[in-house]
Amino acid sequence: MKPNHVMIDLETMGTTPASAIVSIGAVVFEPRANLVTRKTFYAELDWVEQGRRICPATQTWWESGNPIAKAALNGLDDLKVTLEELAVWLPRDCKVWGNGATFDIGILENGYRQHGIDIPWKFWNIRDCRTVKDMYESSRGGFSRKTGGVLHHALDDAIFQAQYICDMWKALLGEQK
Repeated sequence: MKPNHVMIDLETMGTTPASAIVSIGAVVFEPRANLVTRKTFYAELDWVEQGRRICPATQTWWESGNPIAKAALNGLDDLKVTLEELAVWLPRDCKVWGNGATFDIGILENGYRQHGIDIPWKFWNIRDCRTVKDMYESSRGGFSRKTGGVLHHALDDAIFQAQYICDMWKALLGEQK
C-alpha cells in the first residue's frame, strides 16, 4: 500500500479563509499501516506581501510566542510559487488532512483560487483530524501531545497530527499497540 494521505498544517495571521499564510508544513502518511513517512514539505512565506488578511490580534499573539516557531515570521517564500511547488510535491490522488474541517485546507484552497491555480486534490478526498480525535476521545478518553517538536511550527505540527491519526486509527480499529 503506497502512502497517499497528506497531513497539512498552516500557521497563519488569522482564522478566516483569506488570512495571510506564515508557513506550510506537510507530511505523507498512511494511517492503515501506522506509517508516517520522511517525505515532508515545508515553506516559510513572506506573509506581508501576499495581499491577504492580517489580523492585528493574531500578529500580536505571534510576536509574544515561542522564539523557534516565531522564526517563521521572517519567511521569504512567495505564496504563488509555494502553492505551485506544493501541488507538484503532493502524491497523486492524495487524501489531504487538516486540523479542522475548514481551517488549513480552506485557507489553502482560498490561496489557490486567489492565484488562479487548480486545487490539487479532489473535494471528496479532504479529511479532518478533529473528527477522528473526537471519535477517539468519545470511546477511549483523552489523547495528549506526547512528542517532541515545536508547538505552532507547521511541519512539527503536521508530523505530530499524522502520527496521532495513525495511533487513533489503530486504536479505533481495536489493534492496540
